[in-house]
Amino acid sequence: MLFSTPAIDRPKKTRKHGAKVKTGCKTCKIRRVKCDERKPSCSRCTSTGRKCDGYATKEEFEVQIVSYSQAASLQRAVSSLSGFGENVHYLEFYYHCARPTLCSTFDYEFWSRIALQMAHSEPSVRHALIALSYLHKTESGSLKHARSEFVANHHRRILFSHYNKSVRYLVNCMTEPSYTPEIGLVTCILFICIEYLRANYHTAFIHMTNGLKILSEWEHSRRHNSISPQSCKTLRNGPIGSNTWIEDKVKPLFIRGITSALLHGVDIEKCFPIPCPVLQNLREQPFKTLLDAQSSSHELRNATILYMRHMSQKLVQQIPATAEDLRCQDYFLGCHNTWYRNLELLEAGSQLSREDIASASTLKVSYYTTYIYAACAAEVDQKQYDAHIESFKALIHHTKIVIASMNLTTSCAAKFTFEISIIAPLYFVACYCRCPTTRREAVSLLRLNLSREGLWDAQQHVIVSNRVIEMEESEVDLETGWPVERTRLWSNVIDANMDRNGGFWVHFLPAIWVGEVEPDGKPKILHEWFVL
Repeated sequence: MLFSTPAIDRPKKTRKHGAKVKTGCKTCKIRRVKCDERKPSCSRCTSTGRKCDGYATKEEFEVQIVSYSQAASLQRAVSSLSGFGENVHYLEFYYHCARPTLCSTFDYEFWSRIALQMAHSEPSVRHALIALSYLHKTESGSLKHARSEFVANHHRRILFSHYNKSVRYLVNCMTEPSYTPEIGLVTCILFICIEYLRANYHTAFIHMTNGLKILSEWEHSRRHNSISPQSCKTLRNGPIGSNTWIEDKVKPLFIRGITSALLHGVDIEKCFPIPCPVLQNLREQPFKTLLDAQSSSHELRNATILYMRHMSQKLVQQIPATAEDLRCQDYFLGCHNTWYRNLELLEAGSQLSREDIASASTLKVSYYTTYIYAACAAEVDQKQYDAHIESFKALIHHTKIVIASMNLTTSCAAKFTFEISIIAPLYFVACYCRCPTTRREAVSLLRLNLSREGLWDAQQHVIVSNRVIEMEESEVDLETGWPVERTRLWSNVIDANMDRNGGFWVHFLPAIWVGEVEPDGKPKILHEWFVL
C-alpha cells in the first residue's frame, strides 16, 4: 500500500549554542547555555519549564556522564528524576519494565542511558518518555488492542497531556538559540515509538520523515561547517551532543527504522538519501565488530528494498527488466555474498558471547530474506523461489536461535519491541517458500508468544499466512506436492487500517494476474476481509 506523508518544517537555528559555561546550575551546564545563577532555581530553567538541579558543590563541580558499562549508574539516572513529582513512577516503570523490552544489543545505550539522561534536563524528552511509559503500562502489545484503543479514541488524559506537552516544549525549544539537533532527534524517536505502540502508522511515519530531515540537515551542516579536531575525535561513550554521539548512537536507529517505512510504501528517499553499499569497501574493509556488521547490514537492506520496489513497479506495468536492472541485481547479490563472508570471518576470529551469537543470527535472518528477494526481483515467475530452499531453511534455523535467546514469558509491560526482527522474515518464508514443511514451520514459529515488532503483529501474520497456503495449495504438483505456478501469489499486502474490532483487508495478487486490469482500468487484485 502506497501513501505519502506530509512534513512539518523545522524552524532554522539562528546561531550555534553558547560558549561552554564554567559556573551556573547543573542543568544549564548540561545544556551548554549561560545561566543567570539565580538561587535556589535559575530563571533560565524555570522560564522554559525545566527543572533546575541547583548548583554543584566544590567537590562535585564536574558534571558526571552516565557510563554505558556501569549498570548501577542507570539506577542513579532514574533516582535523579525523583524530583519530578507524581510522574516519577512512570519513569521508574520505564526503567524496570519498558526499557528491557525495548532494548536490543544494538540500541541498548539509547533506551538505557540516553533517553533517561536527556529526560533529566529536556522537558520535551521527559514528557515523551512519560507518555511512552504510560502506554507500555496500559497496552498489551497486540495490534488489535492498540487499534481498538486508537480508533475508539478512549479518553487517555495522562497520555495526551504529556504527549502534547512534549510537542509544545519541542516546538518552543527549536526557536531557542541553545537548541541542538539531538533534542529533536531523541524526542522524535520517542514519538515514533509511541505511535508504533498505538498502531498509528501514518503519524509514526510523519515523525520518521521529520526526524530524517533533521538528520539530513545536521549532516549537511557538519559537511559544510568547520569542526574542531576534538569534536571529530571518536568518543564511543562521549558526551551527549558530540558529533560522534549523533552519528554512533542516534543515526543507526533511524537507518534501521527506514526499513519499516519503505515496506509500508513511504518514499523516504525523497527526504533522506539512502546510500547504496560500495562493494569494493565491503571487500577491502572486513568487520572488526558485530556493530560494523550490523551497520553494513541495514544499509544493504534498505538499498535492496528500494531496488525491489523499483522492480515491482516495472513488473506490474509489464515493463521488461533492462540490462541495467540485471546489473543492479548482480551487484546487490555480490554485496550480500561479500557481507556474509565478512561476518563469517568475524565469527571465526572472535569469541562471541551467547548474546552476540543471537545478534549475529538476527543479522543472518535479515541477510537471507533480502538475498532471496533480490535474487527473484526481476521476474514474475514464482518457481524461481524454489531454487532457494536451502536459504529458506537457513533462515528458519537462525530464527530459532534468535527465539531461543528471547524471554517469551509474560511481562508487566507491553509485549512490544521498537524494531523489526523476525516476524517479517517468517511471514516471507510462509508466503514465498513453497515447500509445505518449511513454510508451515515458519507459521508455527509465528504462533509463539512473540512480541509485536513495531507495526508487525505475529498473530495477524499467522492468519494471513494460513490463507496464502490454503490458496496456493488448492492445486499442487502430483510429484513434489508443491503448488503449481497458476495458484501461486506474487504479492500479499496487508492493509494497515485495522478497525476497532480487529478487522482488516488483505490484497492478494496471483502471479498470473500481474499486469492485468479490470474493465474500469484498475489493477486486477483479489481483496479479502479478515478479523483477528
